[in-house]
Amino acid sequence: MSAEIQNECLQVMSLNILREICSSMSKNGFYTITADECTDVSNKEQFTICIRWVDEKLVDHEDMIGLYNVDAIDAICLVAAIRDVLLRTGLKLSHCRGQCYDGTSNMTGSRSGVATQLQAEESRAVLIHCYGHLLNLAIGDTVKQSKVCRDALDVAFEISKLIRFSPKRNLALDCIRVENPTDNKGLNVGISVLSY
Repeated sequence: MSAEIQNECLQVMSLNILREICSSMSKNGFYTITADECTDVSNKEQFTICIRWVDEKLVDHEDMIGLYNVDAIDAICLVAAIRDVLLRTGLKLSHCRGQCYDGTSNMTGSRSGVATQLQAEESRAVLIHCYGHLLNLAIGDTVKQSKVCRDALDVAFEISKLIRFSPKRNLALDCIRVENPTDNKGLNVGISVLSY
């Protein structure tokens, strides 16, 4: 099968999954938008948009429904991406009851942040700070307070740089992975597995 046909098949499958998710969501009404931006390995800005919702059996769902390469991470560009996702999925902003973002000014700024712009149109879309992001910040601050943890993470980071930025060492690690695809616990062989 050619690469073009595989890509078309993947697009059709992903659209069918997205339609199924949106169909289920529309029966149950309300949802929350969760979104975050980050820079990928190729130094491009990625913007991920997820929807959280609860079905009729009170089971909560979190579905990623949009992944955008964005040119800028200002609020105007990010709001446009969210509106595009809502338009493509047929979701109404009037059914949005929550917004969950990190605490950056472009997302939660009181004058022109993403949350502020969306709340101007739908006041019931309440902003909630991302607890996962808060937990990450809290753990980071806690680890910095412990010299042992800080030193251990610094050593691990330096070892990963030593291997990642050396083609010769990276090739040696790849050879080890081919010879031993998993360890005795079923974990993929990598730097962390080899360090036990």
